[in-house]
Amino acid sequence: MPISSRSKYFDKQWWKAALYSRWKDAVTSFGFQPYEAKLAVNDISFIFAVTTPLAKNWYAQRENDHSHELDALMALGLKGATVFECGAHHGRDCTLLAKIVGPEGRIISFEPHPDNIRVLRRNVELNRLQNVIAVNAAVGSKPGSLSIKSRSNAKVSHNGGIEVPVVTLDEWAEANGIWPDLIKIDVEGYEFEVLRGARKVLERTPTVFAEVHCNIVGEFGATPEEIWKLIDLSKYEAWIQPHDGVAVEPLAGRTQLNGRPHLLFVPRHRASAHRLTPPVPASP
Repeated sequence: MPISSRSKYFDKQWWKAALYSRWKDAVTSFGFQPYEAKLAVNDISFIFAVTTPLAKNWYAQRENDHSHELDALMALGLKGATVFECGAHHGRDCTLLAKIVGPEGRIISFEPHPDNIRVLRRNVELNRLQNVIAVNAAVGSKPGSLSIKSRSNAKVSHNGGIEVPVVTLDEWAEANGIWPDLIKIDVEGYEFEVLRGARKVLERTPTVFAEVHCNIVGEFGATPEEIWKLIDLSKYEAWIQPHDGVAVEPLAGRTQLNGRPHLLFVPRHRASAHRLTPPVPASP
């Protein structure tokens, strides 16, 4: 099955799963009490504050979990790296990445939702992480403010909601003198706004790992194919995870995107430093 067909199929499956998750969230919210869980992902152990039924469904259904996305990131050799994480939610990936990069690395986690940032900071504290900076702001193409929905996923809203500050990656990096080796993006359809505000950062060719919400980016004036204008494939090798539950696979140049794929762009000058499956040569 070609990537586009698989993505369409799994996008429908994802929406079904999302609707079921919301129903399950509503049912299980009665009598729910926050708790702290001992979890592991890809054999990395950590303590996690589970504060909502949704977080329990997303993060704590199994004590030992496996993430293909984390497989790809671990294959990059990130010890000592600086990571900009855009959309940190409750801090699971932040915690995992902080352990992967080690004490000489840094994680800068941007999270706009006021409830989420509190949980994120609690999880940083629970795991005694000294290499995390949690920034309570959205990331976009220009500084200012915007509204996000009150739901935990903090999707940008055109119809009011919680007003939050916005920073750009360029602005934050220049102001703090910190530049990323890796940018990780999971911002519910706002990913191209993040990249538009990171032109100076991208000139330094960091690794980019972005979830593209193909069915949502149009709400913000973009098409999925705009990624090929924002990422210069002459400087990067590319991989794709077409849908959840599968490993990343090499991507041969520009292709039509559907569903909710993860795209991984690794600078060509770092090609010998990772353990990913070699990509198919990309067309310019």
